[in-house]
Amino acid sequence: MTRAVAEPAAAPDALSEPCYHCGEPVPEGLQLYTEIGGQQRSMCCPGCQAVAAMIAGSGLDSFYQQRTAYSERPSANAEPDSSQYLIYDQPELAATFCENNDDGSVSARLLLGGITCAACTWLIEQTLAPVPGVVTAAVNLQQSRLDIRFDPQQLPLSEIFARVEALGYRPQPFQLSARREQLRAEYRADLRRLGVAGFGMMQVGMFAVALHAGDIQGIQEQYQGLLRAVSLLVSGFIVYYSAGTFFRTAWRHLKQGALVMDLPVALAIGLAWLASAYATFTGSGQVYFDSVVMFTFFLLLGRFLEARVRQRHASNWFDAQSSLPDAIRVRRGEQWLTVPRSQVERGEIMLVQAGQTIAADATVIAGNSAVREDTFNGEHLPRTVATGDIIYAGTLNVEAALEAEVLGSYAESRLAALQRSVEVAETEKPQLAKMADRIASWFVAGVLLVTSATAIAWWQIAPEQTLWVALSVLVISCPCALALATPAALTSAASALRTSGVIVRGENALEALSRTTHLLFDKTGTLTEGRLAVRRVELLGELDEQQALQLAAGLQHWSNHPVSKAFAHIESTEGFHDVSYKLGAGLQGSVNGQLYRIGSEAYCRELCPGLPPPPDDPLYWIALCNPAQALAWIGLDDQLRQESPAVVQAARAGGLTLGLLTGDSSPQGKLLAAGLGIDDVRTGMEPQQKMQRVQELQAAGAVVSMVGDGLNDAPVLSVADSSFAVAGATDLARTQADFVIVDDDLARVTETWNKARACRRIILQNFAWALGYNLSAIPLAATGNVPPWAAAIGMSLSSLLVVANSLRLNRRRAQEIQY
Repeated sequence: MTRAVAEPAAAPDALSEPCYHCGEPVPEGLQLYTEIGGQQRSMCCPGCQAVAAMIAGSGLDSFYQQRTAYSERPSANAEPDSSQYLIYDQPELAATFCENNDDGSVSARLLLGGITCAACTWLIEQTLAPVPGVVTAAVNLQQSRLDIRFDPQQLPLSEIFARVEALGYRPQPFQLSARREQLRAEYRADLRRLGVAGFGMMQVGMFAVALHAGDIQGIQEQYQGLLRAVSLLVSGFIVYYSAGTFFRTAWRHLKQGALVMDLPVALAIGLAWLASAYATFTGSGQVYFDSVVMFTFFLLLGRFLEARVRQRHASNWFDAQSSLPDAIRVRRGEQWLTVPRSQVERGEIMLVQAGQTIAADATVIAGNSAVREDTFNGEHLPRTVATGDIIYAGTLNVEAALEAEVLGSYAESRLAALQRSVEVAETEKPQLAKMADRIASWFVAGVLLVTSATAIAWWQIAPEQTLWVALSVLVISCPCALALATPAALTSAASALRTSGVIVRGENALEALSRTTHLLFDKTGTLTEGRLAVRRVELLGELDEQQALQLAAGLQHWSNHPVSKAFAHIESTEGFHDVSYKLGAGLQGSVNGQLYRIGSEAYCRELCPGLPPPPDDPLYWIALCNPAQALAWIGLDDQLRQESPAVVQAARAGGLTLGLLTGDSSPQGKLLAAGLGIDDVRTGMEPQQKMQRVQELQAAGAVVSMVGDGLNDAPVLSVADSSFAVAGATDLARTQADFVIVDDDLARVTETWNKARACRRIILQNFAWALGYNLSAIPLAATGNVPPWAAAIGMSLSSLLVVANSLRLNRRRAQEIQY
């Protein structure tokens, strides 16, 4: 039973404790209480009283036992008030962060401010789950995001916002910009903690120098006490403010039964400070305030730099919808109007101009053109479309204007389906645990047991030495070197790769890359240049090769077809006039009184019936002719990257199994693979099929790395154990890849692989040293042969050695390092 009362008969003193809900001081004379867990709890305002009553009244009293921080203070009126959120019930605004499901329900994403721990996650989910109309509610603690699926007929969106706010959290639509602002706020908070620790370390360090000099040269007792007292105050604030993150993390995991690296770190900091405080108050023993703040500063510095590197090179999740036009030309009545894309409905007729990105899936009802669909298949040659053909959102209309009937909203489009497959791939990506994570709990448990056993033994031998000997064991066995073994090597390797032209998006992928068994490539834009080029000229008439190419370039100058780019760097014949273009066929024009035509076999044979068939060679052939004779067949193809053969050979020599996954259904894929020596070739593959192939290999025990460049490669890049995007990759491909090659040199793939293997060896060496050091140093400390100050130095030197060993990865090439 939960009761909210104004003045209970037997209430605790309002001034003796803070607000039970938010932790703020209770104003003098205010008597507001809520019964929670059978006891009257003080509240500082009606808002906290109402929220606490709602939590307890819902049977969620245990929230207050699970939380690791006070809740934020709610507004004075904490009852759910949806009036301020009614704007989100408008379909136009709701569409920006909501999605309609087939069963009539709606899925929404909200960004929540004020989330501090897993208890907040539990509270929000448990509060929303029984609300009528809520289908599912899940909170992502890492992203501070609420994913909720609800029935809009029973529960308006504004009511959801109001209920979340009533719990003391700050809801808003989940947008990338809002998430970025939240990340910036977290960065500023981390920087403040680091700055405070650094400033305090300098101050306490100066006092420590004076104290140590006084021990040697002599110092009056009152001055010694003053220096210790000031050090106590400064270091105490640093422990509370800067080192608080270690205590919170350790406590949060300890409550869940998990032992993490932060536990011995927190114990070492806490016990060293408490022991020093005891020595200060009693005027006996040594103080280690300088070691405490220095330890805190360097730990925070390492974590800050590691997080900063990840944030700097991590690409934001790409919203494929933002690549579409914001406005569309649609026919309403007898007029063509420009309207927002979100207001276009199924069945309306839209106009797509040449050179324009198609805004929605639609069926062509008038016009003929060609559509470039490398968004989906990675291929540069466009698909010819006519009345009755379907065109897709996100593709490019390259030739002529089209009128098309819209098939549905963006959420129903093929591009949205591709984007959703990327999200699925992200959730299914194998989570590779670091080696430190696999042994951390056992190691930490061992450290705590050894420390406890040492304390018990010394309590029997020399009680006055118990605290200092136990502290020496805890400090010297503090797993800082073990904690740094992996991140120091990963950060060093990532830094070296950046200087060589490879951006590392996810450092954990280095460990996966080092264990790779299968290396898979996309074709177009990855193993090849990604653009058409003249490969062969078969002369048929009196012209030489240079003359034929100049005439072809002169005609192609009048076209914006992708084929024309193959002639862009060829000196062209000037003076063409009366040039006409036939969709999907070719061009014709006159120069120096002579008519010429270039294009498909059927188009050119209309002008020159004697045109022979194209050569028996799997190239993209176009003919050049005049009315009197056939002049040439010009074969086009995507050029193989210069470095591709060497990369494939190096990978094969390293023992990797190679494969080719391409959306190109022509014979070119198999021919290219045969020339490079790639045995596993899959052609004509859709993005989902590529993803399925990788998952099949993973299910068979393979560790797969994928190299690609297109939007169609994003799902497979995301699901692979590690992945590369080359310089010309689309934004979505770059955000899903673990490694981005910025200098367009495919050789970086094998160089990165070698660096990853070197990184793995360095990590193993770091582990061997860290564990060896602890196993040899702990017995010395447990027998009382290592004082706390020497233990702190040993711990620091151990960490420095691990870092120095990791810095060897910064050398230019991994193969130059001797391991």
